[in-house]
Amino acid sequence: MSLSKQLLILLSIIFFFLLATVLTISINNIKNYLEVESQFHVQDTATSLGLSLSPHMTDEKDPILQTMMSAIFDTGYYREMRLVNLDGEPLVTLSHPKEIKGVPQWLTDLLPMELATASTEITSGWNITGRLYVMANPAYGYLKLYEQVHTTLLVGAAIFILSIILFISILRLTLHPLRKIVKQTEQIASGQFSHITEMPWTSEVRDVALSMNRMSDKIGQTINRQNKRLEVLSDSLKRDPLTNLLNKNTFDIEVKKALHEKKKQGYVALIKFDHLVTLTKEKGNQTINQLLQDFAKILQASSRPNGLSFRLRGSEFALLLPSYSKDALNSLFIQLQNDVTQLGESLEHHDLLHIGIVPYSRSTDFNGLLPAMAEAHQYAKNIGPNAHYLREEDMSSRSDIEWKVFIEKVIRDKLAKVTFTTQAYDIKMDSTNKVMEEAFTEITDDHGQPIAIGTFFSMAQDYDLVEEMDKYIIQEIIEHIIKNGQKTPVTINLAMNSLASHSFGNWLAGYINKSAIDTSLLAFSVTAYSAAKDLESVKKFATFMHKLGATTLIKRYSPSIIDIEELKNLNVDYIRLSRDLTQDIHDDIHKLQFLDLISEVSSLIDIKILAESVTNTTDRNILKTKEIYGVSE
Repeated sequence: MSLSKQLLILLSIIFFFLLATVLTISINNIKNYLEVESQFHVQDTATSLGLSLSPHMTDEKDPILQTMMSAIFDTGYYREMRLVNLDGEPLVTLSHPKEIKGVPQWLTDLLPMELATASTEITSGWNITGRLYVMANPAYGYLKLYEQVHTTLLVGAAIFILSIILFISILRLTLHPLRKIVKQTEQIASGQFSHITEMPWTSEVRDVALSMNRMSDKIGQTINRQNKRLEVLSDSLKRDPLTNLLNKNTFDIEVKKALHEKKKQGYVALIKFDHLVTLTKEKGNQTINQLLQDFAKILQASSRPNGLSFRLRGSEFALLLPSYSKDALNSLFIQLQNDVTQLGESLEHHDLLHIGIVPYSRSTDFNGLLPAMAEAHQYAKNIGPNAHYLREEDMSSRSDIEWKVFIEKVIRDKLAKVTFTTQAYDIKMDSTNKVMEEAFTEITDDHGQPIAIGTFFSMAQDYDLVEEMDKYIIQEIIEHIIKNGQKTPVTINLAMNSLASHSFGNWLAGYINKSAIDTSLLAFSVTAYSAAKDLESVKKFATFMHKLGATTLIKRYSPSIIDIEELKNLNVDYIRLSRDLTQDIHDDIHKLQFLDLISEVSSLIDIKILAESVTNTTDRNILKTKEIYGVSE
């Protein structure tokens, strides 16, 4: 029950208690007053009327007796008048009925009044000739009491209504700042560190508002400091410490991004120093490190403005060149060959490296890309010093039309297979406590060979079939959950097109309600890279899922893709860290620092963290000390 309702009930009880007390006291006082006045009144009437009748009592049948008594009796103040002779025989009797008009029966029953009665002796000379009895009529007294009760209740009701209106007005003024404070706490919990600008007029509430503002400032400043530290750590995590080029993990991420870019094609190149170990023995580590740093500068200059340069490992480097024409590509590598030749002359070693180049398109399989690059590199070694080789053929296994027909067949014939994998456990529990599973979709071609699922969904998106595919997969997953009595939440991957679609959201809500599934078991996920393209749609979808009782997850999260400032506004429930952030933690101080920061930030913005593919025992022990919700191997 709200505070306003409690106060209203309390006010009503107090008011009615006071009203009942005042009404009871005032009615009793009036009743007592009327009874006393009535007694005096009938006694005076009896005395004065008796004196008036005395001269006429010599003749008991004199009609003047009744006439004089009727004149007084007809005023209505008396219930009964009775004149008797000395022997007690009635001479004149006058009376009114006991019914009291205009007064409810409950009042007379509740407040019985004592009937005032008076008598007086009537004398003629020195002889007593009779006695007069007078009884008061209580009708006028009850009428006065009824008017008093009626008036008091009306005035009391009016005062009560006015008091309630005034009380509610004051209460709203008082509670309005409290509602603002509640809203502020909800915003702080969701990562929005707002301020209350209009201070309450109540001193106690104003102190609370000022304290909330100070707390909001401190938490916001803490988040901003951590965010800046994360930006620095994030940049160091994605770069090679010697050359400052992007590293292998970043290469994987950027190539996958490029493969998902609609209607874009490009080239990726593997550059490898063939005799780096021998050169190191001859020239020493310092000279070779300088060589690699100088080459990195050449590589960065060559890839500008649209390309990206990487150091994969040791002697291996790479270039990602989206939207390059073949002529521009040849010019770039001819210039690179000349620069490398000049670099080699300083070491008296003219044959330093070779370059293998492979084209890619949206339908290219990522897993087949690196072997193709290595194959092209081998061809380049047979051409000449510092030479490059371009593999001409596209690596796509199907034409565009074949892809469209195949995707439609998978949806129509329900050829996809859904399995639950990537089981995440609470790493801090002694027993295995499963906290999350992931629904993985497997698709095979006509020969039973697995299809790269990323490529499949990428092509489905090109042909506007991805929403239908997601609907089909969701139905399979929910049916599996219900049929098998699933108790652990399941991650369901969605394409960004589906997540941002209003019609898809309506379908999803309808299907979930129709299935009567426990919605807390559903965790809809999207990759950080996809989410970064349309953060507003992610936020709306997360809010929509909360209304249904489901949750949302961002997988492959890295602060280089979505920074903390943006993450805190998304309303998502989980983030699953990119694998490279939780592998070989014990050998990388930057990863340790990152985990400390993301653990602290996640507790502030109320997001659960998941880590995957953590196989090293030392790394798992490190994660036990962090705010990690679940870990998979």
